[in-house]
Amino acid sequence: MIIEIVEALKTRCVTQFTGRVAGAAEYQQLDPAAHMMLPAAYVIPLDDSAEPNTSDNGYTQVIRDNFAVIVVLSNVADEIGKASISQVIPTRNALFSALLAWSPDDEHGPIEYEGGNLLSIDRARMYYQFEFSCETQIGEADTYQGAANALLPDFTQVGVKVDLIDPSLTGEPDGDYEAVIQIDVPQT
Repeated sequence: MIIEIVEALKTRCVTQFTGRVAGAAEYQQLDPAAHMMLPAAYVIPLDDSAEPNTSDNGYTQVIRDNFAVIVVLSNVADEIGKASISQVIPTRNALFSALLAWSPDDEHGPIEYEGGNLLSIDRARMYYQFEFSCETQIGEADTYQGAANALLPDFTQVGVKVDLIDPSLTGEPDGDYEAVIQIDVPQT
């Protein structure tokens, strides 16, 4: 998902970043010596959260995958950040146009905005984090139960054996089957 988001931002936010968009594992790994020219954006995965399983006899669980776009803006014009902070809202609006309501892959639903915050500022750079999320779903095929069920043979036939007990008697069945039926299960 992160790769698809990086590619979308490279093509949809050309005016803001001129292709200077990359993926990173976490904010702490954004080494200043390895930075791209400014302005730039880094897409990083954040936490995920899960709702409870909603299936009584299988497995259905919604997961909300969160990610951030950390925007690095130039702060050399003034140390207090007046020039760089004025770029935050237009940058956020460009990210909205590029990402909101778009599904990054076949497994995830539309992207939603979660919020943003200033990460840090120094004489050269301002780091601002915009957080987003999108949902995906786990099904039985993704679980151990699905893997175990996949090893079972196909369900092709049902066998029924009926051992009647005389209602006037109180005892165990006698082991003589009064009715036996085999039902073939259609395979589709």
